Amino acid sequence: MSRYFKERFKKLRKSNDLTQEQVANIFHVSPQSVSRWETGANYPDTEMLPHIAVFFKVTIDELLGTEEIAGEEKAKKYTKDIRNLLNSGKLFEAIDLARKATKEYPLNTSLHYHLVQALSTACSEQTPGFEENTKKFKDEIIAISERIINLSDYKSSLGHRVQLIEQYAKWGMKEEAKKVLDTLPMEIWESREPWVGLVLEGEEWYKNQQHCIIRARYLLEYLIRGFLSNADLSTMQKIEHRKAKIQIEKLIDTIAYDNPEDSVNHLELAFEEIIIAELYCEIEDSINALEYVEKATNNSMYHIEIMDKTNEDDGGNYMAWSTPRNLPWILWEDHLMKPQFDFIRNNEKFIEFFEMLKSNSHELK
Repeated sequence: MSRYFKERFKKLRKSNDLTQEQVANIFHVSPQSVSRWETGANYPDTEMLPHIAVFFKVTIDELLGTEEIAGEEKAKKYTKDIRNLLNSGKLFEAIDLARKATKEYPLNTSLHYHLVQALSTACSEQTPGFEENTKKFKDEIIAISERIINLSDYKSSLGHRVQLIEQYAKWGMKEEAKKVLDTLPMEIWESREPWVGLVLEGEEWYKNQQHCIIRARYLLEYLIRGFLSNADLSTMQKIEHRKAKIQIEKLIDTIAYDNPEDSVNHLELAFEEIIIAELYCEIEDSINALEYVEKATNNSMYHIEIMDKTNEDDGGNYMAWSTPRNLPWILWEDHLMKPQFDFIRNNEKFIEFFEMLKSNSHELK
């Protein structure tokens, strides 16, 4: 029986100024039965549904919320299809589909969010033609982000507010970013999350600590990434900081996950390692440069099947890719082709890794 029935039935009863006892008399059931219908603890026999529908002058489909259920299923399919297009780097197809979906479901914040994801990825510096895309999509991204915030309750809107702040800051719109920033909660240490573990015990405490550590990890990664991008560091400092970042993530994984290996982001690791290899080339350390090219290649090979696979259930294993090229292709073309790697380009090991990445390059599925 539809979960919508209890809400529909209760609303129809009240709109007709009937008590539960009166309805019970009309349909020859106990008042307790009517109460259970309205709480969802139980439902009327299917033979009774036509009589209830006739009495309240509605169709059985209206009584059961059939149209709403069909609408939800279609919205879920839109989400899956949009995610899978993003998975395969088909940005503009994802944008077109997301626009269609949000017009059909103007109150669905999830679909609006995926439209923002697609538009923002098109404006990413990794996407060819991002400057022109930014000119075309900037106002649309802001408008949709503000719409999502207005459609959501305050707690649900926090992540979208942060995303809008990042976009404003990226475009140099600091005053606009500050206005949204002022709507966020204050100091993180004064919030509930870091301290809730003090009042929990046993398995509940264990799971809560894992959850908090995972969330803190993402914040720490974001802060370190910003530091590495903007701090005035020597090449050796950049290398050591990036290596430390990898070690911190590995340590956190052993605490936060029951199966740490399952949580390893081989994609992110491969990108981090190829940057470290490039930095070693800058200081002409061929041994370490080759070691990190090898690590990046191995992580690329490990990840390739996961990256090429879309989630068959709900598109959950998605990432908004700025290109239809897979990870090996990006590594050899965008990174190993850089002049910094000329220092080791003729090395046999380098050639082996280069050819491995190139031979495994193909468009995303």
